[in-house]
Amino acid sequence: MSREKPPIDTHLAACTAEAMALPLMVCRKRNCRRGQRCRRYFKATGEPCCLRNLDAGQRAIFDRLYEDARFAGELLGWEGPFFEDQSGPQRMRDDLAIAIARNVSNRHLPKRWDATRRAREKRMAAADGSCDAPDRGDSA
Repeated sequence: MSREKPPIDTHLAACTAEAMALPLMVCRKRNCRRGQRCRRYFKATGEPCCLRNLDAGQRAIFDRLYEDARFAGELLGWEGPFFEDQSGPQRMRDDLAIAIARNVSNRHLPKRWDATRRAREKRMAAADGSCDAPDRGDSA
């Protein structure tokens, strides 16, 4: 039994495309390019029009980032080992997913979500500060 993908959230897809600069870089719609925002989408699927201009590899990157942002919008604020990486590419993906999900107004439990996001930012800043501490040793 195969599970169907949930229908695409048009606003979240547009925010994801904008984070990837797709309206500016690949969209063929003039008003999207000039405004650097997704303004056109297919009514049948809810996808931004610029997604049709991506090759398979680019589309896979978009889909992964969209799913990460959807996951962040739904699960940030719940207990669990989510979004805890303090360095590396996974942290960058988490940061971007949270930044995209922050633009979507229908997040689950928005007050709890924002409180968790702020707490995560403090933890990450503390982790960055401990890594960036200058070496006080004498160099000869």
